[in-house]
Amino acid sequence: MTVPPPHDLTGIRILVVEDTLLIADLIVEQLEEVGCDVIGPASHVERALALVEAERLDGALLDINLRGELCFPIADALAERGVPLAFLTGYGESVVPPAYRARPRLSKPFLLSDLIDLVECYFAKGAAE
Repeated sequence: MTVPPPHDLTGIRILVVEDTLLIADLIVEQLEEVGCDVIGPASHVERALALVEAERLDGALLDINLRGELCFPIADALAERGVPLAFLTGYGESVVPPAYRARPRLSKPFLLSDLIDLVECYFAKGAAE
């Protein structure tokens, strides 16, 4: 009998929007290790919006500040499509528009294990059921 990995998120399609290359690489590596299909990473709003339009997504992880641009147009596009999202940010709640304050948020710096737990809780198939 084989023992399944602690987290098996095989096939969950996650958009990663992060403008710091090292952080983006760590996120992608961790998500891929648990079986996620990573879309991106996108480091600016225009690229992320193109990916939202072109890809089927099960969830999205958004850095709030992308080289001086705020991610909320991406959040709007995701919300219109019913795609769950979470924010990864060093900013406090006051920067987040009221419509998005109930969305999950990990404060930077965060533990990679907390990131995986968030993805499993909010984006895994059946998580919202």
